[in-house]
Amino acid sequence: MSPSFIGEISKLTRLEKLELARYLLDELIQDGREEEFELSEEQKVELDRRWAEVEDGTAELFTGERISKELKEKYGINVSLP
Repeated sequence: MSPSFIGEISKLTRLEKLELARYLLDELIQDGREEEFELSEEQKVELDRRWAEVEDGTAELFTGERISKELKEKYGINVSLP
């Protein structure tokens, strides 16, 4: 990827970057590469386990505010999550 291309992406708004990311993911899927995104059986089992924890109330959930604060403290990343 050329530096000028990356520079142009950095000028986009957050919403434009999200739209670009969604577009690129859609393009990959349409290119017949969806098998690259297939979950393994182990990943499916883990997702099912985690979802069961959410449903039964035993999962530890985090607010967007808490995640934003931890990203700022640990990595110096500024994000504003709802």
